[in-house]
Amino acid sequence: MQKIVFVACFILYVHFSYGNNDMVISKWLTTGPLDMSYPAFHDTKNVEGDKFTDSDLLVYEPICLKNIKPFEGEEFGWISGQTSSWSGHYADSKDFISFEADMPATFPQVVFIAAYIEAERWLEASLTINTPQMAQVYLNGNPLGKKTTVEHEQGTLGEITQSLKLEKGKHLLLIKSLYAHGSNSGWKVSARLKPGNGFHITDLNIDTKPYRSKTIHDILNGVKVSWVRPSPSGELYAVTYSEAKPPRGDTERWVEIKNHDDNSIIHSFKHASISQLQWLPESRAVSYITRDNNKASLHVFDFEKGKTKTVLEEIERMGSYRWSSNEDFIIFSVTEDNTGEQGHIKHVLGMQDRQPNWRNRSFLYYLDLNTKATHRLTYGNLSTSMQDISRCGEKLLFSQTRPDYQERPFHKHNIFLMDINTLAVDTLWSDKKWGVSGQFSPCGEYMLFTGGPDAFGKAGRNIPEGMIANNYDTQAYIYELKSGKTESITFDFDPSLAGAHWNSVDNHIYFTAQDKDKIRLYRYNFRRDRFSEIPTPVDVVAGINYSSDSHSAAFMGEGMSEPSKGYWLNLRNDKTQLLEDTESENYRYVRFGETREWDYQTSEGVDISGRIYLPPGFDAEQTYPLIVYYYGGTNPVSRRFGGRYPFNLWAGNGYVVYVLQPSGATGFGQEFSAAHVNNWGITVAGEIIESTKAFLEAHRFTDKNRVGCIGASYGGFMTMLLLTQTDIFTTAVSHAGISSIASYWGQGYWGYSYSALATANNYPWNNPEIYFDQSPLFGADKVNTPLLLITGDEDTNVPPGESVQMYTALKILGKPVELLKVKGQNHTILNYEKRIEWNNAILAWFDKCLKEQDEWWKEQFPKKNF
Repeated sequence: MQKIVFVACFILYVHFSYGNNDMVISKWLTTGPLDMSYPAFHDTKNVEGDKFTDSDLLVYEPICLKNIKPFEGEEFGWISGQTSSWSGHYADSKDFISFEADMPATFPQVVFIAAYIEAERWLEASLTINTPQMAQVYLNGNPLGKKTTVEHEQGTLGEITQSLKLEKGKHLLLIKSLYAHGSNSGWKVSARLKPGNGFHITDLNIDTKPYRSKTIHDILNGVKVSWVRPSPSGELYAVTYSEAKPPRGDTERWVEIKNHDDNSIIHSFKHASISQLQWLPESRAVSYITRDNNKASLHVFDFEKGKTKTVLEEIERMGSYRWSSNEDFIIFSVTEDNTGEQGHIKHVLGMQDRQPNWRNRSFLYYLDLNTKATHRLTYGNLSTSMQDISRCGEKLLFSQTRPDYQERPFHKHNIFLMDINTLAVDTLWSDKKWGVSGQFSPCGEYMLFTGGPDAFGKAGRNIPEGMIANNYDTQAYIYELKSGKTESITFDFDPSLAGAHWNSVDNHIYFTAQDKDKIRLYRYNFRRDRFSEIPTPVDVVAGINYSSDSHSAAFMGEGMSEPSKGYWLNLRNDKTQLLEDTESENYRYVRFGETREWDYQTSEGVDISGRIYLPPGFDAEQTYPLIVYYYGGTNPVSRRFGGRYPFNLWAGNGYVVYVLQPSGATGFGQEFSAAHVNNWGITVAGEIIESTKAFLEAHRFTDKNRVGCIGASYGGFMTMLLLTQTDIFTTAVSHAGISSIASYWGQGYWGYSYSALATANNYPWNNPEIYFDQSPLFGADKVNTPLLLITGDEDTNVPPGESVQMYTALKILGKPVELLKVKGQNHTILNYEKRIEWNNAILAWFDKCLKEQDEWWKEQFPKKNF
């Protein structure tokens, strides 16, 4: 191993120099020299007649360079057990960093040279590398350019020149320099950056530390944990992982079984292509489904025996399944294809018939695990949905739903109780107006149902006289089988339920519930009729699963600046334990700005909950552009870490982000959520405008002349509506927004059914004040703010026409508007590559309008002479 010789510049703390608007990279991280070796028979010509050369060594990558994050003092592993540490060094007075090697070299060696280029904005620049030796250049792990020749004459330099297009943030520049066999030239490297036209040297900085802000690639890449599920005994747990691989986002999903005590792997289902993994209720075993086209097989893997057996084989169009508590039988569903379409014309049988596969029907089957015999449980013209199996294994709770277009909410529901032994069916409710989900109590004497405030008439409705309940505000009800009496247990409980589980181990009911913008975990003591919050270390509890035979649960949790992690919960003492944290490595060097609470009471006395995301390195003496985000519909904007609209990513791009919760959202109590019904922005628009003005006044570090707003779906509708009522916003973004309530009501797959709750008992023919007066399209002439409209061109929820007709109106009116249609995407942008483009388009639009930086937008959407 050779030593490195560095010649330090005279003033060590000058990291770069200036001249003609260019920058010399003078502070580096280096590791090596490291020995390289030739393969066997390298002197033998291959089939192309070529021998193996040093240039082949240069381009060969023994390790994956995309995962390298150089950091001073950290070890770097190389071939043949070689290791070296990254160390910081400065270039000499001639801008070179130099290395010592045998001259002439008896064998090839490499050094790695790294620096982080920090772009303060999107920009173009040119990179020039000078060296007499071979070199391969990488940017963010991707090959950028190479030099495969050696300058043997002393003082002669070769050159690599590349054009760069850098997004805001840090970019790893890595140079692999190879000292060739037989070389007698010096070993040195210099690098220089020159900003493109219109950009300045101050837009760039060089650093040797990888600390940076969050990017879209952090959200999409790396190993993610989807859910964790404890075994019945609590000794093991199952964990589901996923990983999207750039550049196309090909995703692999797999399950591992681990010991709870030490997280050691018991079994891995990686590359197994399984789904619907479940713990058996009593055995130390799991079941799962494999599929071959439309045929499914159900398997059981026994950890004690280490063997797999198939219990159902090649069931056509099999759906979900559920075990009985004693493992005697399984109930599963099968879908029957009833499209019945012939010719080229479809006779639409109702609004739901516009949806693909609506004519298909699903029915329930019984598998006896002792005899291996199956028999059919349900039949008819309506699908049957399994809800629960009683713990004694004798009763099955299931339901049917049918359309009824004569009365809101345009569905009727039947709830049944079947004796599994005799197949006798009791009808609990027939033609029930509001749907519910149910489960048995452990003793089987009661049932727990969840549904809206109107699910059982007045039993769950807690709103002032004259208001209509918001039936998205989920409540809980106890139903006594013997008496048929129903009681609401959440009548005075403000959070809206997200999940419920009646635990057979301690007879408590556990709820996850939306409490304002958090999702918390609660315990309901059935005997004492009392709620209590279970403390957790996260803002959002999601995907919780409970052990069937121990005081254990496992859940996923996240927060505003905390990526999703898997946790274990001891239900005896309510203590949590971290189980899975794959994101800690992904976000190791990511720095987040401060988050703050900011609540506001409007002039009408409405309390508007809000929060702030500040940029990393925030300076209250500076002024920042502001992005205002809202939904405005029935759901609050939760404190989830990622999501489609990542607020700390926007903050990392130099914006202050204000997220507010206008009236009408669930999680604040029924009276607050009921304000959503028949509102459609009547009061919400004013709340957003007033709150934004107050926010700007209270936070002088925000620039009132650089304020953007953005919303999606109902929030996209709010964006359009706001622009018809105010000019306080500098620009706006509407994704999948509604421009005409009437056309959305009639054309969106769920427009009429959503409006049944949001526009209760009101229709275009009896309430034009909502359907037309509140529709942004009919106020388009009042819009003066530059608006970006985005829609998936296959959106079945809010059809693309909602954005297109607003675009048409504003173009005819000569108003500033742009329209982006994301090809092949529905209501949400799910495709990996398209999501990156969509994210970048939104950021580029805000940069263009709020920072007067239009280069990134022009790069993505260059102007053509059409």
